[in-house]
Amino acid sequence: MVKMSKERMVELLQEHFELNLYEARAYVALVAFGVLTPAELASVSEVPAPRTYDVLRSLEKKGFAMNQPGKTNKYRPVHPANVLEKFIQDWQERVKEELEAKKKAKEELLELMAPLIETEVPKYGVERVWVVRGIKNSTLKTKEMLEEVQREILLADDGFIAINLEDDIIKAVDRGVKTRIILTKNLLARIKTSKIVQYAKEGKLELKVLDKFDLPMLVCDEEVFFALEDLAARYFNYETQVWIKDHRVVDLFKKRFEEYWEKAENA
Repeated sequence: MVKMSKERMVELLQEHFELNLYEARAYVALVAFGVLTPAELASVSEVPAPRTYDVLRSLEKKGFAMNQPGKTNKYRPVHPANVLEKFIQDWQERVKEELEAKKKAKEELLELMAPLIETEVPKYGVERVWVVRGIKNSTLKTKEMLEEVQREILLADDGFIAINLEDDIIKAVDRGVKTRIILTKNLLARIKTSKIVQYAKEGKLELKVLDKFDLPMLVCDEEVFFALEDLAARYFNYETQVWIKDHRVVDLFKKRFEEYWEKAENA
């Protein structure tokens, strides 16, 4: 039991307080014995004798130990309550500074990239089809579509968008985007307390349900986003999504959506 507890202490110091294995073992030993010389540390811990001097100096530098003057170098631990709290305070300040630095870097990059973004249409205007793989990339692309849509959203959803991107849909509706949504019945049960259902009751969007449909899709104005059928890829959250911006293709998807809409029941 004692051994397991010691191993857990070493593990926590490594995972959360930026000590390496030997430093964590040495600090636990110092806390247990109070004052140790490098030689004594080697005899009571699993820190190799040739490493004890370097490890103890490193602990001192990191604020976990103090050198006790005398004929023989001795070290004692800084009390865990003090050093761990100080570490957390320093870490919070460091994270805050890093976050501010990242925000400033983002603003500077957006400013620097503005001329590049402005040339997007002539550079990429001919691109009408993109393949997107993985749940993270699919979510980013879907959010982009919902943020940019101006007139109409048609959504036939069997389990992802209505749950994970509800806020983006609601924001589009609040902007005045006409929205019609078809959900599978089992999905409707999962979001019965959502704003999507609330907005449907208030007449701000139209909502219907179907038992199932073979082609889930999101149509935003003249763009369509849909998944290729691959159950194995879906299981591992790596299914392939296709984005198309071509009015001829979008018209075909709108026609299929209208077929679903006619068969669907009011939610």
